[in-house]
Amino acid sequence: MMIKKGEISSRFIRFLCISFMSVIFFVQMAFSADVTQFPLREKYRDIPTISHQDLYRLLDSTVLVDVRSKYEFDTLHIKNAVNISISNAGFITRLMKIRERDSRPIVFYCNGITCAKSYKACDKAVKFGIKDVSTFDLGIFGWTKAHPDAAVLLGESPVSLDKLIDDDLRQAHLLPPADFVAAIGKKVMVIDIREHFQRDVIILTKVTRVASSDKIIGLIKKAKKDGLTLLIYDAVGKQTRWLQYLLEKEGVKNYFFMAGGLKGYLEANLGPSEYD
Repeated sequence: MMIKKGEISSRFIRFLCISFMSVIFFVQMAFSADVTQFPLREKYRDIPTISHQDLYRLLDSTVLVDVRSKYEFDTLHIKNAVNISISNAGFITRLMKIRERDSRPIVFYCNGITCAKSYKACDKAVKFGIKDVSTFDLGIFGWTKAHPDAAVLLGESPVSLDKLIDDDLRQAHLLPPADFVAAIGKKVMVIDIREHFQRDVIILTKVTRVASSDKIIGLIKKAKKDGLTLLIYDAVGKQTRWLQYLLEKEGVKNYFFMAGGLKGYLEANLGPSEYD
């Protein structure tokens, strides 16, 4: 059977079109999957990222920077990472000092796929002329589950995955703001663990003790010794997530957090209480 030259050209063009459309389809699918799994990548599309597989392989040839608070870092971090909080006024200065003495790639990370701190850190570094930087946007929890041998939980490594606090245990110790206030009584210690710069609004002033993250352990031990129930709140309900690891390690059973922290309290519109 003879195929004319024109027919060959037509078939070839059709093949190229189908191939091109297939490539576009799979690229769109890959991008869509990235947006679904990593919702902030679209917003920070100019920020280079690294997978947990590549980071694990390159761990010894990378400067790994944890941009979260010292308290979060001390609770759980990637092995050999350094802690430079992005909220620290000397963030860029410290990065520049690292770059002066170390030419290895710098990788930033934070809490996970919905945390923007690592993206912001990378963007800030680039704007100040620091080169060869990227973000590991899967975050500390994804890393720990994938590579427990290269993670540190409360000073211990490798991390036993059964020590990671799951949603059930987390939810069991959360109280809506109204229930939190109702639980205040004689055998209770109320603690505000917000950092000093977050305390622009003060609540429950008659019963609340103030303890930033580096001072909390003393109050925890006192409450345990005296048989008190701990009622603890933070700014938006995220700091208590890390405190829970310390409470569990110390064997404290009677503790509750205010769901949503101060933000949740204000949104609940509870109004003044007898403790204000």
